[in-house]
Parts: sequence; structure tokens; C-alpha cells
Amino acid sequence: MSARTWGEVGVLAMARMSMGAQLQVIGALGPLLVGTLVADWASLGTLMGAYSLAGIVVALPAGMMLARFSVRAVLLTGVGLMGLGGILLATAPDFTMALLGRIVSGIGGTLLTITGAKMVLDRFSGPTVALAMGLMLMAWPFGIGIALLVAPLFGLDWRAGLWASALFCCLAFLLVLLTLRPSPQGSAAAARYGLHRHEWAPLLGIGLVWAGYNATFAVAVGFAPAFLTAQGMTPGEAGLLASVVGFSILPLQPFGGALAERSGRPMLVTVLCVTGMVLCLAGVSLGGPAWLLLPLFGVLAAAPSSLIIVFAGKVLSPETRAFGMGVLYSLFYLGLAALPPVAGLARDVTGSAAAPLQAAAAVLALSMSGLWVHAANSQGKIA
Repeated sequence: MSARTWGEVGVLAMARMSMGAQLQVIGALGPLLVGTLVADWASLGTLMGAYSLAGIVVALPAGMMLARFSVRAVLLTGVGLMGLGGILLATAPDFTMALLGRIVSGIGGTLLTITGAKMVLDRFSGPTVALAMGLMLMAWPFGIGIALLVAPLFGLDWRAGLWASALFCCLAFLLVLLTLRPSPQGSAAAARYGLHRHEWAPLLGIGLVWAGYNATFAVAVGFAPAFLTAQGMTPGEAGLLASVVGFSILPLQPFGGALAERSGRPMLVTVLCVTGMVLCLAGVSLGGPAWLLLPLFGVLAAAPSSLIIVFAGKVLSPETRAFGMGVLYSLFYLGLAALPPVAGLARDVTGSAAAPLQAAAAVLALSMSGLWVHAANSQGKIA
């Protein structure tokens, strides 16, 4: 692959880093926002999930947009909306305006996410696709870790933390604008606005796993600071430990999926890693050593992140790839929008800081059924 192609992956990674920080900033500032910008924990969960709510509606049209418009145009629109939504959130006088800002940002994040996935699948093949996908995807948890680490530095000034997130997205927009050159547009006539019949079942199966995996990760890092604070840690200590979840995924994320592909048993690796994630999260919520189990949760999350997307790519043909990514990310955003409010409601109802983590572990365990659906309908396309 050319240096330019790998450079585009780097630009995507920077933009996705700002998206991860923007997604997580609400969770990182959560204890300060409850009672100020939001009324209760369920409302905080709604604000977390609102970032992904727009994606449920936008993801499928976004996939179609990529067959009509240039990648650069869609990408710039997405990152630009992230910056605009971040500014609306930072200046929001009340919950309603904050919710609007999160939805605008979420629309932008959806365009960025689907554009990035399609760019990698279009430009790479063989073992390098898992490596390239891992390099791009690792930026999201890295951004999450940055938000968890940096937000406590603003002390009680939660609005300054929101402004920092917004400016990060604006910087990402400038980077995309100045460095990503227009690329030749593929044949729009070759695009198919639908899937082949045999592609639906395996794609929906892996989409269920993708939704559960990402929603669980978001809830784990979003509610971990509040859980750790309830266990007696200071906000700074809780943010530092929770940030380790985002950072601990990094060493293996670019290479874990590629190594699993080379081993010839990517599905087995995915099953073992996701099962381990469920056990780690459940263990933390039941009083296990958070300093050990939270970093282990992040390490185990590394390989599945790229493998799940590669599984989806293997069942999609080139002409259905754009539409298929729209379907996949519709499920992704459905999970991200639905689980945080449920997790927050679980805490309000039970009064337990561990309830959101337990709810997330249960959802991830249930989503693993999608792996069976995918494997049973992939006609031997995955090992």
C-alpha cells in the first residue's frame, strides 16, 4: 500500500480520536453534570445515548451517500457537524439545548464512522485489512481515554471540559480539510441499494454483536468513574483508572485482529475475548479488583474490534458494501443509543452504582448469540 493510503488512515484516526473524546466527555464529567445540566442519572444516560440516537436514522442514508458523493465531502460534513454540535453543547443553558448539541454531533460522528469503515475496506485486502482497521479503530478508545484523563483536570468547571472537547473536533476538521485530498470517485452505477439475499442473516448476526460490544464498552467507561467514586476514590483517581480501559486496548488493537486472522481461528478468538469481557465487567461490579479487571477488560476488547468489522466485510460484495455498512452501523447506533439510558435507569431504580455495569455485562452476554447466527449463515466464509 502507498504511503498516501496509510496517511489517510492516520487522518481518519485523528478524527475518530476526537469523536471518542466527544462521546465520552459526558460520562467523564457525569458527577458534575448531575444536578446542574441534567436532573438525574437517567437523564445523564440519555445525554450519553443521544450522541448515537441520530445514527439509527442517519446510518443507512449515510451508506447511500457514499455511493453518490465523494468520500472527502462526506467526511468533512461529518467532522464539521461534530464541531458544531460540540459548540452547541458547550454553550447549552439547559438540558434541551445540550440534547440538540449531542444529536448534531452524533449525526457527524455517524458520517465519520461509516466513511472510515468503507474507506479501509475499499483500500485494503488480505491480512492488512485487519491491521488497517485496527489502526483506525484504536483511535476511538484512545479518545475515550483522553477524555477520562483530561476532564478531571478542569476541576469543577465542567463547561471548560465541554469546550475542550468541541475544540478538539474543530482541530480534526482542519486536519481533514488541509490534508485529505480528493480521490477518484468509484462507479456509482456499480452500487447496490440493498443486500443480496444470502448477505442479510450473517450481517444482522454480526451487527448484533457489534452493537452489544460497543454499547457495553461505552457504558463500562461511561459509568466506571461514578462507580469507582462510590467505592471511595477521588474523581481524579476514578478518571485515571477508568481511562486505563481506553488505553489498555491500544497495544493489541492494531495487531490483535491481524494475528487472529493469521492463526486461522478468528471466530474462536472473538468468542473467547468477548466472554472474558463479560466476566471482567461482572467481576468488577461484584467487588472484584478494579485495578486488575478493568485493564484486562480493555485488553480483551482489542482483537474483536477489528475482527467483527472484517467478518462483516467478508460477507458483503463490493457493490453492497456501502449499503451494508449502513445496516451494520444502524444496529451499532441502536445499541449505543439504547443501553446508556437503560444503564442509568438501572442505577436510579436500584440505587446501586454497580447496576449500570451489571446491565452492560448482561447485554454483551446476550449479544454473543449473533456470532452463532453469523457463523451458521456465512457459508464457510469465516474460520
